[in-house]
Amino acid sequence: LTAYFGLLEVCKMKPGETVLVNAAAGAVGSVVGQLAKIGGCKVVGCAGSDDKVAYLKEIGFDEAFNYKTVTSLDEALRKASPDGYDCFFDNVGGEFSSIAINHMKKYGRIAICGAISLYNDSVPQKGPYMQVPMIVQELKMEGFIVSRWNNRREEGIKALLKWVMEGKVKCHEHITEGFENMPKAFIRMLNGENLGKAVVKV
Repeated sequence: LTAYFGLLEVCKMKPGETVLVNAAAGAVGSVVGQLAKIGGCKVVGCAGSDDKVAYLKEIGFDEAFNYKTVTSLDEALRKASPDGYDCFFDNVGGEFSSIAINHMKKYGRIAICGAISLYNDSVPQKGPYMQVPMIVQELKMEGFIVSRWNNRREEGIKALLKWVMEGKVKCHEHITEGFENMPKAFIRMLNGENLGKAVVKV
């Protein structure tokens, strides 16, 4: 539902546009990419391992790269879409976002879903600041929490379930066994060790 409403209501993606999503092999990011493909967009995703990149290509991403192994994130984003990005679904924040914003097309839209790179900082990160690209490219950036659309929950579930049944959306679950392993599973999820949705089986 986070992917559904964030992409349709915040990013307002249109067919033929280019969508960028980070943390793309996670529960939200992987669905964002698949929904963007259903919507007729080109999709670029980044993740933190070669296995995750392979998974992204398997589920239909047009371009995918491992942000931990590229020599330059700026260059990787340019290579993946030389013309830039219309929509950016941001799960990460921090340095990635500061670089990605410079690759947005005119009137681009940015949905801020998460900022996982910042959650554990004891000292807040400083700049670079994004006002200049925001002004020059006339961008829209909006943070959101999915509960905003609680009144449309049924609509979202119905649409997503239809695509899952048709095989257009695939959902991967990273299962950890045992209630006592819940803290470990949570830490692994925050460290990006899961593929798809992190679930604890009790």
